[in-house]
Amino acid sequence: MPFRFVLAASQPLLEQEAADGAHSLERQIATLRADYGRASRLLIGLGATVVLVVAIFFVCGLVGAVGFTDPFVAPAALLLVALGAGAVWLLLGLHRSGRRLSIALAQRLSADAEGRGSIADAVLARTFILEPFILARLVAASLSLLFGVMAASIVFRPVSVADPVEISLTAAIASIGVLLVLVGCGVFGGVFRIHRAHSRRDPVQRRLLGG
Repeated sequence: MPFRFVLAASQPLLEQEAADGAHSLERQIATLRADYGRASRLLIGLGATVVLVVAIFFVCGLVGAVGFTDPFVAPAALLLVALGAGAVWLLLGLHRSGRRLSIALAQRLSADAEGRGSIADAVLARTFILEPFILARLVAASLSLLFGVMAASIVFRPVSVADPVEISLTAAIASIGVLLVLVGCGVFGGVFRIHRAHSRRDPVQRRLLGG
């Protein structure tokens, strides 16, 4: 089955408000949760990020170390640029669709929080981050931010302006760092959006916030 950014069952839910009725609302939450939490979304995002990292590193490395004097460099660089462009398209598609899915899911979770206030809701509001699809995204985003900051910090290292290879590799690693930071922030954004809505199930927090 070909990969789709948004499953057919979720598409109508992105274009309408939360439906009335507890049964219908729970079904919508389950549908959106299953779509947003697909392992294929996370794995394809990780794969696209790795491809883009490799493309950035080798394109900058080839151009900096060899230049375009070698006839092998131009076609290799073009191939890597094409692969990188495909990876960017995938990442942007995942970001846009993930944002729409997380917003729709957060709306349903917020609507479902109305009238709730049991101990089970308080426990769920504090433990839902242990769900596999949330935990996996938290780990991936944390690692992406960690390595992104580490890579981007190379810009503070002294660079010899007379060495084009060192300059190109420094630019490549810094660019990779920025990419990883952006990817990590994008993944965290969806998780935080769901967390904010999910926490409204917590009767203690709702009482403190006057909700």
